[in-house]
Amino acid sequence: MADKELRRMNRTELIEIIYVLQQNEHSLRAEKEELQRQLDEKVLRLEKAGSIAEAALSLNHVFEDAQSAAAQYLNSLRTASDSAAQILEEALQKADEILSSAKEQIRRTEDECREMRERAAQDIKKQKEAFIRSVSLILEKHPELASHLREESDTS
Repeated sequence: MADKELRRMNRTELIEIIYVLQQNEHSLRAEKEELQRQLDEKVLRLEKAGSIAEAALSLNHVFEDAQSAAAQYLNSLRTASDSAAQILEEALQKADEILSSAKEQIRRTEDECREMRERAAQDIKKQKEAFIRSVSLILEKHPELASHLREESDTS
């Protein structure tokens, strides 16, 4: 899998890849144990069938092949594990950056909202004062309206 593809994956996908690799490792270990058991059986048969020297010569190739396969497998596991760990570390770092950026954006937005509320409250106060002045002027010019409003106020 290309590094670019791994970097595009989210944390869940990376964990799934690690899980699959671990399952493969368990499966290969079980297979290795089974092959080891079979090898042990063959060793016993060879010892019974011929001399120890003949058995050692024939088993030498089997052990070399098994050792080579095990080394290749472990090397591929190390490479995959290192790559997955690096990608996971980069993903966690990116997640921290995103979270930090989001927190900063929230803080700025809250500051802007607070300023808008303060300006709105000031505007409302000014408009209320202007309204009261306008109504007072109207009532001064029209005392009969003021009287009528008091009567209405008293009856309700």
